[in-house]
Amino acid sequence: MTRLEETRECLNFLVRRTSRIVGRYFDAALKPTGLRATQFNVMSVLAQSGAVSFTQLAALLGMERSVLARNLKPLERQGFAAVSTGDDKRIRVAELTPLGKKKLRSVLPVWSKAHAHLSNELGASDVARLVGLLRTLAQHLEGNR
Repeated sequence: MTRLEETRECLNFLVRRTSRIVGRYFDAALKPTGLRATQFNVMSVLAQSGAVSFTQLAALLGMERSVLARNLKPLERQGFAAVSTGDDKRIRVAELTPLGKKKLRSVLPVWSKAHAHLSNELGASDVARLVGLLRTLAQHLEGNR
């Protein structure tokens, strides 16, 4: 195998490609709800974390702060998320609004059905192994920054 052929096994390429495919799968499943998968993820993390700084939220999501800000804008416009300043005026804080919590509760069954379908396709043991490997990879890379 040549060096160029080795790139087919590149972790970066494979993880990013798979991420895009999985994202499209969940986007299609969530389309009737009016949310995209990235918006659902942001809302889910906000529901679990409560009011949180952009820096903390970006870290929880594994996003750059600028990308997070772009993802929060439509949620803010729709009234699902609120952004305010913290005690330190330089810190921006995001939180899910009551309308956002209601929307998330209504979307959860749709997400759950899509997640269960994908999990059934892969099988429980493969899902558990994949989730474990992805968590291990993320923890390893976050520890090496």
